[in-house]
Amino acid sequence: MTVIQPSRKKTFLDTLILFFGGGVLVGLAVSVFFYAYSVTYRHEINSLGNKIADLKLSNAELNNNLFGLTDIKNLEILAQEKGLIKDKNPQWEFASR
Repeated sequence: MTVIQPSRKKTFLDTLILFFGGGVLVGLAVSVFFYAYSVTYRHEINSLGNKIADLKLSNAELNNNLFGLTDIKNLEILAQEKGLIKDKNPQWEFASR
């Protein structure tokens, strides 16, 4: 039986194929790595967007409560409860006098 062995001599083409093949594998690994990070950041951005929307809603509710408390009708009721009267001709004091 005859055993045929391939040439063990490295050629320039073998080295070039090995170099570019390794480059492609490294490029694929880096691409997968960056894709995983982009997906993570995309989910984090969506999560932060939802938090911002919730904070905007709570801010609107707080503003509504504040405007309700400082409404002129509520202030007049509070003044009547405290026994305050409306002065028609107030005398103002200024610090510059």
